[in-house]
Amino acid sequence: MDASSAGGGSSLRRVVKPQQRYMPTPQEALHDRSRLLSKIQALYRDTCARLAVDHSAAAGICCVGLLDPGSNIVANTVLSVSDEVAAVVDDADLARRSLDGLVAFLLYFFPYLADWDAVRYLLLADADLLVAARLVVASRGMTAFSITSAASAKAFQPALRLAAQVAGHPQPERLVRVWMSLSSRLHQAVTVLSAEPTNLQGVQTLLAADEEPPPAPDLEQSWSLAASRQAYHNITAAPCHHTSSLMRVLLHAFRGFYLRALARLPAGELRNRYRQVIVKVGHCYGPMDPVSNIILNTVWYDAAFPAAAPPPVLDMIGPHILTRIESRCMYGIISFLQSRYHHLSEHEIVQCLVACRGDLPLAADEAMVIKAGQQSPCAGLQEAYEAAATAAWHPNPTAQAAFLTSCKAKLQESPAAMLLLQQGGDRVLSPEDVRYLAGPEQKPSPQPIRKKSTWPVSDGKMRSMATQRRISRNVKATLNQHFLRDGKPTYSLLMICGANDSVCGPEYYCSKQEDYLSFAPCEYRYTHVNFLATEKTDCSPSSPVLFFAEFDNKKAEGEPAIMCCKVDMPLPFAEYVRCLYCEVEGAKIVHPALEKFHGGDKEFEEVIRGKHSLTNSRIICLNEYAVQRLYAHDEDFMYVDVA
Repeated sequence: MDASSAGGGSSLRRVVKPQQRYMPTPQEALHDRSRLLSKIQALYRDTCARLAVDHSAAAGICCVGLLDPGSNIVANTVLSVSDEVAAVVDDADLARRSLDGLVAFLLYFFPYLADWDAVRYLLLADADLLVAARLVVASRGMTAFSITSAASAKAFQPALRLAAQVAGHPQPERLVRVWMSLSSRLHQAVTVLSAEPTNLQGVQTLLAADEEPPPAPDLEQSWSLAASRQAYHNITAAPCHHTSSLMRVLLHAFRGFYLRALARLPAGELRNRYRQVIVKVGHCYGPMDPVSNIILNTVWYDAAFPAAAPPPVLDMIGPHILTRIESRCMYGIISFLQSRYHHLSEHEIVQCLVACRGDLPLAADEAMVIKAGQQSPCAGLQEAYEAAATAAWHPNPTAQAAFLTSCKAKLQESPAAMLLLQQGGDRVLSPEDVRYLAGPEQKPSPQPIRKKSTWPVSDGKMRSMATQRRISRNVKATLNQHFLRDGKPTYSLLMICGANDSVCGPEYYCSKQEDYLSFAPCEYRYTHVNFLATEKTDCSPSSPVLFFAEFDNKKAEGEPAIMCCKVDMPLPFAEYVRCLYCEVEGAKIVHPALEKFHGGDKEFEEVIRGKHSLTNSRIICLNEYAVQRLYAHDEDFMYVDVA
């Protein structure tokens, strides 16, 4: 853990910075894989001995399915025999292909999961696929996860089919269809498949129901049964090597907090004042819940250090600097807890934050429970907040620490202010509400940053302005043409709050003048965008709605999206719909579960099967770089006055 004392400050402060994460040595990874192979080979020997089947002559046998590995092998063996599939394979090759199939399922279903980590979970699960999946969910603290959600349902069947393909099953679609049919009667399947001696006729009758109109899949049964198997309790033996994936889960929760905070701020102030402030100092740590902290930190800084000149009115928050403030917040909140409780490891701190859903006061209480033998925290609140502000790159750590240290007491003295923050979590604040929260206005302190018109500044600003203008025009055209009532637009744009214009490609070199001096002068085919819009009504202002849109970059500027739909605000610590290209860029775009978009199912299949230019390891490395980049982006030049 890279933690250092704040320069010139107290030695009690711990400022946490990005660092390289744990990776096993090649020898350790090979050892874990060998152990898992041995377990799978033993499963095949035991199960095929029960069936009196020569597994070396049945290529269709694999342990992929919705039950324990032994039951899966029994069912898949009977399917293979009934399909009269025969191909001579040796014992080691059969186990290796099954192992690769199980790993493929986990890599497809879970983001940021390294190959070696998938093997480790399968080893803990005794090669039980759904137990391994449950171990991943449990160790990542995904308390809002649901196997029956639209996002999970979208990924589950393709993941199962991919696992069967990688394992060498001759009819992957048939395997998926049979198991989906069995999912609604798994308790009956458990009885038949686990019986000794095995009743082959009973198994054949069970599987023959696949020919009838199948009932709707019931994944909840298989998920619940997995929790009852003995291997599930091995989670207590899991080593603490998944800190990085825990941080990714935390960062996705932070994106939900920021979207909710943006939706609550008044539209006028958000577009011309708070848009700039929130990505600079709108941190989610403080004495309240994360969304309230973002609002408080934003309105306080704008009141205490107002800009000397009005910032430009823009429709879009730069996607890279939105990701950056989330990452800075994460290191800030970890630094706060590390300063308060020196002997807690980084992994324990991140676990506290995940368990408490990113809520700093609750996480601090949880940390106190862990350090029950400690009489008092190592550092005071002021020092801890200064460490947090330093790690989060706040321009005035001392002032923010003083504000946050006294903030809760002042709020408690003002029930009206507390009510504004706590009552109606999605209630849109009025300008008067915000001024009330900000307190008395203060004289302007900072001066606008002026830079000479050097090429990095001027060209960076030109590129950012061009990108924002293009995306803004496309979004407005979409709202004006896709969502109409009586021929008139139903929604008005509030704020574009997420974008990735590097989807599919690069395909060709750019021809735009503002991009000539970019480091990678090439263009991508599509852009993915999230934006907030409010419905036009004659009544009181409605709560903003979150949208997803996909644009074709080859179309003219101002063209509507090729696909646009509403999406739900993301739940913290829940599953979400994956996109290959957005993960690579660290863009936490909220994607729809029921609509097709580029970067979804097929692209991940190609990556896992080695048919894509990207690999799973490369995706994780690129994402790690994107979310650990805490310094400047081109988008910062949007707020710089060029001399």
